[in-house]
Amino acid sequence: MIEKDGSGRWFVPASPTRRAGPVSTLSPARLIVWALLGGAALGGCRATEAKQEERKERLEEVGAGMKAWLTERIDAWQGAARELADAAPAPPDRGWDPELDGPALAQMKRAWLTGRDAYEHIEGAIAPTFPESDTATDARYDDFLLQLGPVGDPRPFDDEGVVGMHAIERVLWANSIPEVVVDFERGLPGYRPARFPETAEEAAEFKEKLAGRLTRDIAALLREFEPLVLDVSFSFQGLIDLSVEQAEKVDRAATGQEESRYAQTTMRDLRANHRGCLEAYRIFQPWVRSAPGGPALDAEVLTAFDRLRIAYEAVSGDAIPKPPAGWSSVKPRAEHAETPFGRLFHTVKRESDPSVEGSLTERLYAIAKLLELDGVVVR
Repeated sequence: MIEKDGSGRWFVPASPTRRAGPVSTLSPARLIVWALLGGAALGGCRATEAKQEERKERLEEVGAGMKAWLTERIDAWQGAARELADAAPAPPDRGWDPELDGPALAQMKRAWLTGRDAYEHIEGAIAPTFPESDTATDARYDDFLLQLGPVGDPRPFDDEGVVGMHAIERVLWANSIPEVVVDFERGLPGYRPARFPETAEEAAEFKEKLAGRLTRDIAALLREFEPLVLDVSFSFQGLIDLSVEQAEKVDRAATGQEESRYAQTTMRDLRANHRGCLEAYRIFQPWVRSAPGGPALDAEVLTAFDRLRIAYEAVSGDAIPKPPAGWSSVKPRAEHAETPFGRLFHTVKRESDPSVEGSLTERLYAIAKLLELDGVVVR
């Protein structure tokens, strides 16, 4: 309790457990100031706590949204892989016949494309989180040969050596692979020409081992993913990485190293990447719009997404445009800039460059900074 002394000054009297004597003296004005400062400190503390609680709720909301979205896409990928394996012909007395097995081949190709679309939506989040699974399911032929060396993969239909989506793609489209792709792969140590299963044993291997392994690998990924608590910052970094990777897909097209090189559906991959990147961003969008300056930044991000969409829609079909003769991504010629491939390349390169003000990637980094996502490397 605060009391007055004989001179009218305020003091705190000694408690029975303390030595008697004045502890401090405070004028009424100072008491008011101290009370105000204490109230302000308490109010600031409460405001900070409220802000932290709101941030926690936002992180949980975004994490749950990302988890549900990723799970849905992995399920779709797994379903398509199972359909492909189930449709694979395994005659008891022969290998594949393009005519006799034509309907099965068509069904497998459709299932492959469906699964590919599902994967390309979530590639940015899955690849860095589960790198071993990504290698097993999405590595290219040349990536595997770097590990296998000159011996290559003498049994292309089993579940060892070259495996995953592109190994299956290489078999399904073996009789229609573009010459530029064959020219590139022919120079790789360990190269063996793509082909259909030629015996009953090879057909059974493709069905049960090569195609079967993809379904098992995706199932294993799903088991690992289900109990995972997503790191929201890491997920947003994956979103940004997916926007950057689209430039790599376009750049590789000039060398025969493109992504879906056998099916000639790299343009389809790019569109799926774009949709997946946008879908993932929309999970963050309510949080972005609630932040100071967020609505304007959100509009800029959506405009950048739209520029990329328009560039992709300008290309007809699933195949990426053929690069002009003499094309160089390091020093593109002026006359190449107005070709379909040149226009696509320059748009994707610009939108994926974090050093270009207003580009999609640069604006996504600005979002990460706005939301204080410390796990994102803001450039």
